[in-house]
Amino acid sequence: MTKKTFTPPCGTRCAAAQMELFSAPAAAPPAEFDFDEHDVVIVGDSGGKDSGATVHEVCTRADKAGQLHKVRILHCDLGRTANGHLIEWPGALEVARAHAQQYGVPFAVRRSARWASLWERIRAHGNWPGHFARFCTSDTKTAVGRDYVDEVGAELNLGRPVRAGYAMGMRAEESNARAKKPAIERNRMSGKGTLRVVTTWLPIHQLTTDQVWAVHEKNGIQHHEAYDQGMRRLSCRACPLAHTDDLVRSAQLNPELFDEYADAEADMGHQFKKSISLRGIIERARS
Repeated sequence: MTKKTFTPPCGTRCAAAQMELFSAPAAAPPAEFDFDEHDVVIVGDSGGKDSGATVHEVCTRADKAGQLHKVRILHCDLGRTANGHLIEWPGALEVARAHAQQYGVPFAVRRSARWASLWERIRAHGNWPGHFARFCTSDTKTAVGRDYVDEVGAELNLGRPVRAGYAMGMRAEESNARAKKPAIERNRMSGKGTLRVVTTWLPIHQLTTDQVWAVHEKNGIQHHEAYDQGMRRLSCRACPLAHTDDLVRSAQLNPELFDEYADAEADMGHQFKKSISLRGIIERARS
């Protein structure tokens, strides 16, 4: 399923393609995160390459600060479709677990308390997630992360709101919107009268794609086999926000899943992606 060191076959080409799609900002120095000001640091790990580099950066800095005991890795399980297909890439959870094991920190898997799966959430909504309706993230990742912060807070029993750092693998190179995000800021999980005070931390915000892979290669970090099969990102196997070329490749690798999604597209009456339907993606994958 995974390898420890490698140079991805699409490494340079993928980076170049992404640079054509997105405006890459100038690199910024890593933001300083104060471990002493936080009771726990949670790293969201999807099993993707950016997650692997984020776990490395957080754990390396925490260990240097004598605070590695505060780090925990969280994988948000998105569940299965009605036909039993995993929403995520098979093996993503195992790669995320391997990241935690490599650095000797606790690993947790959690799922939405409200929705059995992202598939159920999509069908209940009657439409696909989009740039302006990212309920996929808010309901099955952000809410799950918030609940996990509360769970850890209750476990620590501090007698006050838990102060949590929440590290994610967002990078400036990925999009203009992400480039504008501060590397450290107060998270919307926080608020007056809540059980938590959460700081969002983007420890690899300034890294390029090639630099992320270099971190993997230098430190023997496991990666998912989908990258070796031509995928540039490890989002959901069928993500409306993914680039069409990536969706076509995913449809080649996951034909049964895409057939189920195409049936749902017809049933809901809403096209999966504004620029192309799922049937269009499947036709391109088969051609």
